[in-house]
Amino acid sequence: MSICLAVASSLYPGVAAAQDPAGYASPFADTLTTRVFPLFAMMRTAPDWAQALRDDPVLVELAAARAARVPENSCAPSPQCLADAWIWTEADIALVQTRLRLMVSDKKRARALVTRQMRPSGRFARHAALSDADLVATAWAETAAAVNQVIAVYAKGASPRYPVIDSIIFNIADPKMADVLDTHGVATVAQAKADDLFFDPSLRYAIGLLQMNERIDAGSYRPLLGGDNADTARAVARMNWRAKPYTALLVFGHGPEDVQSRTGVMGHIRLAIAADLFARGFAPFIIVSGGNVHPNRTPFNEAVEMKRLLVTQYGIPADRILMEPHARHTTTNLRNCARLLLAAGFPEDRPALIVSDHRTIQYIGGEELALRNLKEMGVQPGRLAPGPDRFTLRFVPDPVAFHVEPADPLDP
Repeated sequence: MSICLAVASSLYPGVAAAQDPAGYASPFADTLTTRVFPLFAMMRTAPDWAQALRDDPVLVELAAARAARVPENSCAPSPQCLADAWIWTEADIALVQTRLRLMVSDKKRARALVTRQMRPSGRFARHAALSDADLVATAWAETAAAVNQVIAVYAKGASPRYPVIDSIIFNIADPKMADVLDTHGVATVAQAKADDLFFDPSLRYAIGLLQMNERIDAGSYRPLLGGDNADTARAVARMNWRAKPYTALLVFGHGPEDVQSRTGVMGHIRLAIAADLFARGFAPFIIVSGGNVHPNRTPFNEAVEMKRLLVTQYGIPADRILMEPHARHTTTNLRNCARLLLAAGFPEDRPALIVSDHRTIQYIGGEELALRNLKEMGVQPGRLAPGPDRFTLRFVPDPVAFHVEPADPLDP
């Protein structure tokens, strides 16, 4: 498998830094904004698209109408009305879809955006069977809905899928909340630029809400195959894979519920099992997966802490451990590990081995999680099969795992 690079080819020749599928190198920086909303980054960088969007009279008129909705003074009911002004209405979304379909009818523009970016990036893999026009229209509708979701949760206090760990950090009933949203709206309007595209104001507003709520997890540890993962990425590129039964041992974190512990009790058990399998030569690498999850807003990252323990307590070489530091649930443990295996250039002709306690292995390999994968991510990130013992499952990643779910802004 060839190794794609977006950023680090100049730093570490032959080693990937961006988390892209083979054959694609993203032409934009790997940031919080581009991870959660890749469509906007692609529209900005695809040749001729930014200018076409700026020149479209219907989109220019829509942008002006949306700007006029932002209250200059008070509104009611406050503070919800201050956030509602930034929502993409169904009429807004449909209007933009119509204009985008028209633009994609130009074959040159379709090649620039869809053929060269959207499809090979894998970010929209769930919709790969759609025509170019339908793909762009669908991706736009999902992206606009995701912006609305950020506003609903982090400005209006709506409940996210996992409220215990992902909710707004402010008290929406506090009278000061109106001052916060008013100030944020005024500041966002003031940041308007002459080269803005029609979506830029709402994008700034949504990203600002994530920053204010300290929910910027998706932008941390980027580029993923640089930094602390760079040495391991180089080791993967040099590996002689002959006689290696499995490519990597995948270990998912278990967050504690107290503020002092850095790793949950089940995490210690899983690490001990993985260290034993590593010592017995089952695989040449370990991938540890888990973000800053439990307890809510913890400063400790599961993947970072697991790597630390594998090195200090089990003597595993640091350059044999890859960190996947974003996953917040078992669903995204699977998906994010699949992305990492494919982007880092692990062989595709043999499986990795998921390692866990025997109870969690039953859950990972069962129907409940398979259904949850489809419900929450829209994809099955790979194929599972029984492993050599009750603590393991074979796992073969599927490139559909690169599909981005912008409705989950903490780990899209």
